[in-house]
Amino acid sequence: MTSKRRELPAWMTAHKEEAENVNKKTQLKANVLEDDLPYLQFPGSIIYSYEASDCSFLSEDIRMSLSNGAAVGFDIEWSANFSKGKVGKVALIQLCTSEKKCYLFHISAMSGFPKGLKTLLEDETIKKAGVGIEGDQWKLLSDFDIKLKSFVELADIANQKLKCKEKWSLNGLIKHLFSKQISKEDRVRCGNWDTFPLSDDQKMYAATDAYVGLLIYQKLESIIITEKPPLRASTDI
Repeated sequence: MTSKRRELPAWMTAHKEEAENVNKKTQLKANVLEDDLPYLQFPGSIIYSYEASDCSFLSEDIRMSLSNGAAVGFDIEWSANFSKGKVGKVALIQLCTSEKKCYLFHISAMSGFPKGLKTLLEDETIKKAGVGIEGDQWKLLSDFDIKLKSFVELADIANQKLKCKEKWSLNGLIKHLFSKQISKEDRVRCGNWDTFPLSDDQKMYAATDAYVGLLIYQKLESIIITEKPPLRASTDI
């Protein structure tokens, strides 16, 4: 004998459907609000370097222009062959020094890794700020034996300053801190970063990622953590 399937009372079914509708509307509203956020793009000059000697000269210029302890926005790009499951070497390194200048070093177009850029990346007096930057550090070490020094993980600083435990993305931080978003089109993000020259869309995408890293770093540095003073024991008798 098969047991008859239990059916929910009419009032409970109606309540369940109403709750599901509310959840759908809430999710839709969140998506609309997120889609309505204005896009942020790098507003300054993009210096695109694809020759090793030129890259070394520019890297030395960056080192000389920055003060001890200064920070730059940092990011890297490489191509992934999804059909074969292979990952290429680092193709592009981005360094943003201010809202006026962002440097794109197209490593895959060069005959070898520029010595001047290696010196800059391994300079302990210059901070390199980004999200997921520890992974970038290991990628550079694996591909070119570059030991990235003084790198700053923005997700960790955000959790410390905002007193939370989130797994932040670059876009997530820019939305939270600035109520803006950055374009993450797969057409550009998953494009071929080895091909020379890069397209204008690729250059803007790459420069914006590094610029946003610098913006977030500056914003987080301006947040002062205030701790409540400890309660003093009463000395009254």
